[in-house]
Amino acid sequence: MKKFKTKSPHKFKTLFIVLEIIIFLLLFVYLSFQKLNINCYDMVKILLSNFSFEKENLNVVKLYNLDYLIKNMAYQKEEETYTNNNQLIYLYNTHDNERYQDGSSVIDASTMLKNNLEKLGIKTYLENQKVSDYQLTNLSSYDISRNFIMDRKEKYSYYIDIHRDSVNNTTIELNKKKYAKLLFVLGLDNPNYQENKKILEKMHQYLENNYPGLSKGIYEKQGVGVNGVYNQDLGSNVLLIEIGGVENNQEEINNSTEIIALMMYHMLGDNK
Repeated sequence: MKKFKTKSPHKFKTLFIVLEIIIFLLLFVYLSFQKLNINCYDMVKILLSNFSFEKENLNVVKLYNLDYLIKNMAYQKEEETYTNNNQLIYLYNTHDNERYQDGSSVIDASTMLKNNLEKLGIKTYLENQKVSDYQLTNLSSYDISRNFIMDRKEKYSYYIDIHRDSVNNTTIELNKKKYAKLLFVLGLDNPNYQENKKILEKMHQYLENNYPGLSKGIYEKQGVGVNGVYNQDLGSNVLLIEIGGVENNQEEINNSTEIIALMMYHMLGDNK
């Protein structure tokens, strides 16, 4: 009589143990979220600070999409708080005639940044006076923009002077999306430059943690032949950011201004 083989009891035991482990892990994750009470806002902060953006992951794609973040995640929660406050960001262009390869200018870059900041509920003022309109005077470009700032002193959380770099190799691809690299400029001839440097270091580190390679770091300038102050003596919150270089176009610039907007959202949140 033919004997039928039965499945080994060891296989059933192994399968049972695996199922037990899966159930335990699911229960552990559920209880952890209940205990910590992690909401949508907290989850985005965790993702923004911990995700490896080299991975090809749908969630990573969404984290690079400003409109997706606003619609579905953290930024809705804080928008009302920001919009009820006074304007928080003041944008201006000391060198408003700097242009990119497609003919767009740093004024266009500032306009894009303003729009992306306001998507996050951050009220922003873009200076409508042009420094170039006053250059028949004996004042330097930075003297003229200094007057703009002085007219609005202590009304804003941050004063950001948007420039364009003059060097090459100012493009980076992250998550199959091209960006104009960012550079922070610090004037060492400002006697209080260390205070400005603390803020720039915090911004650079945020970008390094979340969008590695997008920031070229902090360029420290002083001495003969350069301004060396860049109006940063007016306060630690007066900043100079160079967005890309001659080789960049509007799409790459706009992609970078989305990231700057997220960075400023982060900075303003830390200052609350």
